[in-house]
Amino acid sequence: MTNTVETGEDFRALLRCLIRHFEGLGADAPEIDDVLLRWAGTLPERGPEPGWPGLADQLLGALDAPSAGPAEPAPLGEELPVASPGALRVLLQALAADYARDRAWTEDRVARGLWAGDGGGWASGSMTGFLDSWEAWLESHLGSSQVFPDGSPIEVVSWSSVAWQLCAARVYE
Repeated sequence: MTNTVETGEDFRALLRCLIRHFEGLGADAPEIDDVLLRWAGTLPERGPEPGWPGLADQLLGALDAPSAGPAEPAPLGEELPVASPGALRVLLQALAADYARDRAWTEDRVARGLWAGDGGGWASGSMTGFLDSWEAWLESHLGSSQVFPDGSPIEVVSWSSVAWQLCAARVYE
């Protein structure tokens, strides 16, 4: 897939395209934690703010990377503010571990015959659902004057705003 992303609306269109792609893969679609770990593994040590084209390149690069496998379950902690590729890498790894923890919790509940709905911290249990949440969150927030608690706006896409987007997509329904 080639990157033709220049704007936030272009990025939303890319997410919709990826949603259709993963829907087509069905059970063969990668898990969220695998993709997050791939992304963490492909980030450069240093780099300028990504912008929409750079964010698309990062996501597409992660999807083209070899599988990283499942993450070790761990709760999401108080990650440092994200102001660089290295800090985003730490956040991606923490999100992957948190997703693995959430998946293990759900699988345990199901195995014991317990209700597992509305549990855990992730709104989505699939890559399709995660991308759908991300796209829906962007639909409701692009063009707004919202500023994140650290003072970052959604646009211009910075390392910090990418982190906020990912954390929002984690819980957005």
